[in-house]
Amino acid sequence: MLEGDSPDLKSQDDQAALVSELALSLEEALGRERALSEVLRIISRSDGDINDVIASVLGYALDLCDAGFGILFDYNSESGSKATYFRNIPQPFQDWFIQQGAFQVSPKTGLGRMIARREVVSIADVRSEEIYRQGDPLRDATVELGGARSFTAIPMLAGDRLIGAFTIYRQQLRPFDGRSLELAQMFADQSAIAIENARLVSELRAKQ
Repeated sequence: MLEGDSPDLKSQDDQAALVSELALSLEEALGRERALSEVLRIISRSDGDINDVIASVLGYALDLCDAGFGILFDYNSESGSKATYFRNIPQPFQDWFIQQGAFQVSPKTGLGRMIARREVVSIADVRSEEIYRQGDPLRDATVELGGARSFTAIPMLAGDRLIGAFTIYRQQLRPFDGRSLELAQMFADQSAIAIENARLVSELRAKQ
């Protein structure tokens, strides 16, 4: 305790810190509850159709982060990443991904960093990084075909297994804020379960 500090003041500081910590915990719990509620709403409206589930999930992620366009990637450790669903994406950028199919990305790209870390990767300006000046194909397509400036990759995890990712983009230089990304990650965690279940339902229906 510093000279001049009273026990009462220290006690008040401790109480304030505890209240702040509890408020953050409550906010996080409410965020998870909202994310789960939205996923359940999406599932109930889609009747288990995988395309409807993913389209709604991707659309909600864009709204949540106030993003211009987005992609949902499937991920396989052997074949790599494959862009499977698109929302509001410029057509030349979408065509480029379709031509690639499943591909391995450089670990220096935003998507590559997300795969390695299994956590959200946010880039304030995709044009400012050295990988763009080095001519990486994915980064070139992101800038030249997508017109992107600010970018975020959000992992979708089924337990410890990475099954895919949302990548969301803004064509203005406007970095994503931390709170939006926290909510998006909570939503992605719940969405991974919904998408896996929807895929199982679709596979069962196809066999009938």
